[in-house]
Amino acid sequence: MSTFLVKFRTTGKIHQFTSPLKFKVGEKILIETDQGVEIGTILEIKRRTKSVPPEGVEEVEGKILRKLTQKDEEKLQNLREKLKDALSLCNKKIKELRLPMKIIDAEYSLDEKKITFYFTAETRIDFRQLLQELIAHFHKNIRLQQLGPRDAAKMIGGIGPCGRPLCCQTFLEDMKSVTLDMAKEQDLSSIGSSKLSGPCGKLLCCLTYEIEIYEKLKKNLPKIGEEVKTEKGKGKVIAQNVLRQSVLVELQDGTKIEIRNPKSEIRNKS
Repeated sequence: MSTFLVKFRTTGKIHQFTSPLKFKVGEKILIETDQGVEIGTILEIKRRTKSVPPEGVEEVEGKILRKLTQKDEEKLQNLREKLKDALSLCNKKIKELRLPMKIIDAEYSLDEKKITFYFTAETRIDFRQLLQELIAHFHKNIRLQQLGPRDAAKMIGGIGPCGRPLCCQTFLEDMKSVTLDMAKEQDLSSIGSSKLSGPCGKLLCCLTYEIEIYEKLKKNLPKIGEEVKTEKGKGKVIAQNVLRQSVLVELQDGTKIEIRNPKSEIRNKS
């Protein structure tokens, strides 16, 4: 028996399941839940049967059925053809009800008992009337899933400012929180938030990729504004180059000098 952390395709939430079946990280599987058959991706495997779910992970009732097969993938592709009419009808209903929401995509569950509609909206939407009308029309379990800007970008796809396909669509599973402090730590805040934002309008996910190494390298450098002693006299650090592992020091006579590997060449004034 093993414990699996699984990310659901429909909700994006991570759930924990125990099963005697064997899988590999990254494999797609089918899970039977009270909402029908769901598709999930294995994120982590723990070789023990009893485990308290990590923070942010839900433990729900469900049974892992099997690995997603090529035949399943082909069926899902065929079901996408049936979604054209469903999307058209849903958009029509949204227009009639004047709801401030935009449908991004939709998908059938593999057992065809449920249709999930993904949408974006600037605020929370009261879609109860829409839900009732969709259920009455399709006679299926209907789920309306609101997406944030980053999740919407992951689903739609696109090209990042680097000229490559979006990281969130190609390989990122865990989209960590990105802050302006990360940009500041990497000396990027001065280039402007517009150049630091992706197509989703949020800060670039890649700002998290090198933040740990920047934080580590900065520990070797005196801080900006720190007064130091050098071989050429006393001065103050006015700039850092983290990757070059150097600092720019302004001496008391106004002369500016760059010092590489300052840990061994600079002594604190005190």
